[in-house]
Amino acid sequence: MKIGLLGLGTIGSGIYEHLAKRDDIEVVRILELLRHPGLEHLETSDYNEILNDPDIDTVIELIGGMEPAHTFTVQALKAGKNVVSANKLMLSHHMEEILTLAREMGVHYRYDASVGGSIPFLYNLMRYRGADRLLSLSGIVNGTTNLILDVMQREGRDFDDVLAEAQKLGYAEANPAADIDGIDAECKLAIASAVAFGQYVRPDDIATEGIRHIQAADIIYFKEMDRVCRLIVRSAPNADGSLSAVVEPTLVTADSTEAAVHMNMNTISVVGEYCGLHTFQGQGAGKDPTAFAVELGLRDILDGVSPRLNPIPEGYARVDNRQGRRAYYLRTTAHPGVPAEKLGETEHGAAYRLEPMSAAEMHALAAGLREKDPRLFFAGISE
Repeated sequence: MKIGLLGLGTIGSGIYEHLAKRDDIEVVRILELLRHPGLEHLETSDYNEILNDPDIDTVIELIGGMEPAHTFTVQALKAGKNVVSANKLMLSHHMEEILTLAREMGVHYRYDASVGGSIPFLYNLMRYRGADRLLSLSGIVNGTTNLILDVMQREGRDFDDVLAEAQKLGYAEANPAADIDGIDAECKLAIASAVAFGQYVRPDDIATEGIRHIQAADIIYFKEMDRVCRLIVRSAPNADGSLSAVVEPTLVTADSTEAAVHMNMNTISVVGEYCGLHTFQGQGAGKDPTAFAVELGLRDILDGVSPRLNPIPEGYARVDNRQGRRAYYLRTTAHPGVPAEKLGETEHGAAYRLEPMSAAEMHALAAGLREKDPRLFFAGISE
């Protein structure tokens, strides 16, 4: 297998190091603007040198972002090359186009590394989809937010302090918005839900709330409820054929699986009509875990795993988060305007336990209250 590698950043360098130890996979060209000592003979700034090379049968896309990743991917597939990628942002917004094109061209588009890092979740989800009716999926899919929440709650530290340390140690980006605002988790949920339930999910249809405004004062009330806060994704078909899809901070019970997931680890669960509950845990991000997931995709292509393992969803899901109800924790300087039990006061506003409502109602309520209190925080309370 001859590889054209797009990007030699943290993940790209990890992939190169892994593949350099193999004799059946060779990186023969690297698209990279910067030059790296010892690799100058492989590096190019012209993508056409990869696209037009007939010896290169597979492209690994690790440049991230929307463009030029989207354009490069489409061009590679049209050129009859396999593509392996960890790009959840681009895929979640162009999934129909990319999967359809790969099927039409008879090539592989492998995106196992886009959700769950080294956890073999999407691969198994694809297989489950062909043998079972899946009822729900949920879990922790963003290691940065999990690390921040875990450290805050175990060490009693405030958000800004822990975030700064996570950035210094390389766990959080200089601009952490995609993680702490829930966008990364939103993209991953859109991809996983499409695989699990057979319909594409538009990321913008997902009800998404991040952890940007959590404060150490909130954690006092979590502990009084014997709860632990985690950023949880969840999706499930509704009885009327629509789909619920939510990303939000959630107060899970202290003895739950999610509460036991520490630092930057991930856990993802799927429930099937026949298989029951299956839970996957492991490293969800980072240089080596992601390189491992990409390498698994390459290995499957070499082994002749059928491209048809990757299911093609049918149409777009009608996302409806008005069904299902649960209680919510809310801390705000504004009056909630709904039935609620006041838990106490903090320097950032009063803390409340709201009576059960749907996710759609809670997210709409928060949007309205933010006109008066842009720094409010809320979290669902699991049963």
